[in-house]
Parts: sequence; structure tokens; C-alpha cells
Amino acid sequence: MNPAKVLKKYMENSRAIRRSYNNPLKKTENISLKNELEQQFYDEEAEKYLANFRDDVFLYDENETMPTGHKQFYLQLKDSDGKKILDICCGHGFTSVRLAKIGAQVTGIDVSPKMIELAQKNAEFNDVDERISTRVMSVQAMDFADQNFDFVVGIGALHHLNLETAGHEISRVLKKGGKAIFLEPRIPFKWLIFVRSVFPNKCFESPGGAQLTDKEIRIFSGFFSKTKVDYFLFLRKLARFPILNKLSDHLDKYDAYLINRFPFLKKFYWAFLLQFTK
Repeated sequence: MNPAKVLKKYMENSRAIRRSYNNPLKKTENISLKNELEQQFYDEEAEKYLANFRDDVFLYDENETMPTGHKQFYLQLKDSDGKKILDICCGHGFTSVRLAKIGAQVTGIDVSPKMIELAQKNAEFNDVDERISTRVMSVQAMDFADQNFDFVVGIGALHHLNLETAGHEISRVLKKGGKAIFLEPRIPFKWLIFVRSVFPNKCFESPGGAQLTDKEIRIFSGFFSKTKVDYFLFLRKLARFPILNKLSDHLDKYDAYLINRFPFLKKFYWAFLLQFTK
């Protein structure tokens, strides 16, 4: 391969990684552009699955093995039978399907028409399409009525949004006493972004995505009466190495023990479960 092309590709990837902290596209004045770029990115992603819809990937498994963060996310929603839930940035529809399977009436929204097509196909494949409705819509400009949902949820959703506009909209459509629950990635230290950008590991973040900052969480919390944060993924991060993968469950237990015993360690954790009560 041409060395100049290799260098250009490396530099583009490095910039994409650095952009994943304080992404300027998340500013209020750039929301329309961000939504457009996100739509293009996720339309292309969804096309891959639509062209090759694999049963083993999309078949619902009640006993699926999950990381602790995901287990805790769904545990907060275990009593969702008959509840109205809004799944924002619903993507492939995995969360919508799992919640519909326990009896919830789910509305999934996403800026990507192709992702909405995929989520609907996922719902039909798993026989829960009667309990799931999907719409192409931006979280930052929703046309639902006020106080419409018991829960607003998302996995890897908030870090794609401007939390000032999204916070206002999510609070608006949530019923009084309702909860907004999100599982999100975080970067313990800003300098880790720059270290990571030096290495040629491919950046998988979308154009409008960026790790959540403490400032963003404070802004978002302002739209709710109560905020609860649980931290995950410290030693568990080591499970990415094949030699330690089989120790995942043990590493999760150590993570829980450490943060309960030494709360100051939370700044080293790579994911958190955010719960907001209106």
C-alpha cells in the first residue's frame, strides 16, 4: 500500500479517536449536522445486517450471558410488564425486544431509517412486533406528548447527544415519578484519549459520539429530581485479553468489591449506569 495513503488513514483514525472527547458536533449549534452524519454512519452499519440477517445474532435468549453493567440495567426494568417505555437511539432493537419480551409496550426511536428498519425486523423475528413500535426521530426534537412514558432508556445512547437539549426532551416526555435509565461508556482520564490516538487501533465511535464528561452529567441531572450513578468495568477491562477472558465473572466481582470498599476508585472505571428520576 502507498505509504502516503497509510499515513493519511492513520492520521484520520487518530483524529477520530481524539474527537471522542468533547466532540464539537455535540454543541447545540451543530445538532442538525451531527444528526445527518449519524444517520449516514448508522444507515451503512444497518445495511450490513439487513443484507445478512443472521438468526444466531438476533434470536432472543432469555438466559444470555451479560456483563454486570447490562445485568444491572435490565434488573432496574424487571417490573416493566404493562409499562410504556421509550428506547432512545434504539439501533438494532436488542433492548426493545428484551423489554417487550417481559411485557412492556416499547417505542423505539433512532435517527437512522435503516436502523429503524432493522429494529422492526428484529421485533418481527422475535414475535414481539405487536408490543414494539418504531419511528425515525431525533431525541433532541421529539414529537411525543408530555408525560407520555413510564421509562426512557438507552444503552450507549446519551454519549451521542447534546445533553442540554436531550435532557429537556427526555424529562418532558417522562411521567412524573418516571425514570430515565442509561448504560454508558466513560473515559477515566482525558489523557487516555491522546495515548490511545497514538496507536493504530481502529476507532469505532460514530461521528457524533463522545465520552460523557462530568459536566454533561451535571447538566442532564438538572432536569430531574434525583440522580443515581453506579460504576462498572475496572478490572473487567482486562477480560479483553484472551488469556483472561474466562475470568470475566470473577473480575466483575472484584470490581464490585473494590468500589464498595474504596469509593475513590470510581474515577478509574470505564462504564456507568445512570438513573434519573423525574
